[in-house]
Amino acid sequence: PGCSSSGDNNETDVTGPVEIFFDGFESGISTWVTTAVSGGNKWTASNVNPYQGSWHAQSQPMSTSESASILEKTISTSGYSNIKLSYYRRLIGLDIADEFGAKWWDGASWQIVEQTGSSSANDASYILKEFLLPSSTNNNANFKLRFECTAGAVSEFCRVDNVKLTSN
Repeated sequence: PGCSSSGDNNETDVTGPVEIFFDGFESGISTWVTTAVSGGNKWTASNVNPYQGSWHAQSQPMSTSESASILEKTISTSGYSNIKLSYYRRLIGLDIADEFGAKWWDGASWQIVEQTGSSSANDASYILKEFLLPSSTNNNANFKLRFECTAGAVSEFCRVDNVKLTSN
């Protein structure tokens, strides 16, 4: 009781959620792994229309091969439980041939958190997405987070900002 993680030696009760990870992309995306299909564009840091601050992560993959562009980060949740993921995302001009997805790694396979599927999306502004993740994300040194964007036209984008993992 009173500890926020396995390294917390203070017995003072923590009020509210404990932040495990946060990235507003103000320092770019160099701590993330980016990949793209052959001929596709990788995720980049962009200062055009961020949710907050000056930067956000953006994908304009120029490919309809799934998953055209991937943004991935390993984040240990060791010592944490009741993991909550939140992020702001803005999908611009995605039609039914395109796709946005958010996933987490359980150590063996990717688990879907959000996926547009065959739905189109054209957000006028950023949308907050929040998910309480299953208990298999607790105390997981191999936890990974992934954002995927598949979009073929020059006018189609996936944008993500203020990615946060918390524990209660």
